[in-house]
Amino acid sequence: MITFFDSKNERGGGQVVLEHLLELTQSQAPTSLVMPRAGQSKITIPDAIASFDTSDEYIARSHDDVHVLVSNANSAMPNVLSTARKLRRAGKSITTVSIIHNYPSKFSYMAATSYFVRRFDKSIVVEPGLLRLCKSAMVPSWLSLYAPLSTAVEHQTQGIRRTGKVKSYGRPDHEKGLHHLAPIFAAISETGTSCQVALGSGFAGNRRYADGLRRDLAPWLVDGRRTSEWIKPGDIFVIPSLTEAACLTAQEALSRGAFVIATRVGLMTYLSPTNQGVRTFAVGDVAGAIRMIDEALNLNENDFEVECFAGVSTIEERAGRWHHQTVAAILNEHASAHR
Repeated sequence: MITFFDSKNERGGGQVVLEHLLELTQSQAPTSLVMPRAGQSKITIPDAIASFDTSDEYIARSHDDVHVLVSNANSAMPNVLSTARKLRRAGKSITTVSIIHNYPSKFSYMAATSYFVRRFDKSIVVEPGLLRLCKSAMVPSWLSLYAPLSTAVEHQTQGIRRTGKVKSYGRPDHEKGLHHLAPIFAAISETGTSCQVALGSGFAGNRRYADGLRRDLAPWLVDGRRTSEWIKPGDIFVIPSLTEAACLTAQEALSRGAFVIATRVGLMTYLSPTNQGVRTFAVGDVAGAIRMIDEALNLNENDFEVECFAGVSTIEERAGRWHHQTVAAILNEHASAHR
């Protein structure tokens, strides 16, 4: 049995990845999920997958002798290791795998994550910088959306026309840098451009920060969900994050045919080797972000379309590599345990 553990109650980038891993794994090996009920309600879980609200429920109801336990969130690591100990005491064969999606936001979290990850049998990171947490971790070649490779052809047929809208999306957590959006949107709005921001649900639980964001961003706040459909081809999408690893939001935006303006963190500068369809600015550089948005708004229509289409093509060319390599590594651990 391959079992994914995720401790989140909301759907962030890691949970987008989780959906794809579940889809790929369940077709090749018995697969289950341990996740709070609230989190399960926010993601798509294939019908064939058995879902458990808690690790205790999983231990009580699972009768397999061989288990590969996969942590899909840093905060799930202690639960996975605890579950592994209990199952081993019951005579089960256990292999543990950690997937590291994000940089811990505090030094104490960094230390704790480093401590726990060293106790896993195998670790997988989404970008090389995360090797500081585990030098022996596997680094798959590319993290990208797992999606049918049809969007580029669709855009080539229909064309990409600038919508004239500048959008952003993010959790109301400090690390997402949305407090920089108000001055950026204020300046862009003065030119008559429509700006929109949709807020997700925060992981950090800082209500004061979230309330302040909603107050400051009120002129541009709209209802939105973390789905790629909210991003339209031809939008200009702004990502002001203070820290990122692979940034699924940027990849979703590019794959949809949007022009991305993002901070120069994590893999952001590597999303487009030709720098087409994406521009990056230094963290906190409000003036730089405004300048780049203005340049995107003033590109001639043909150049704008060419750049957006190049962004779509680049993401689709790389689509799914990380997912397939990660699933292959987990299946290999599963097969080895059965030998």
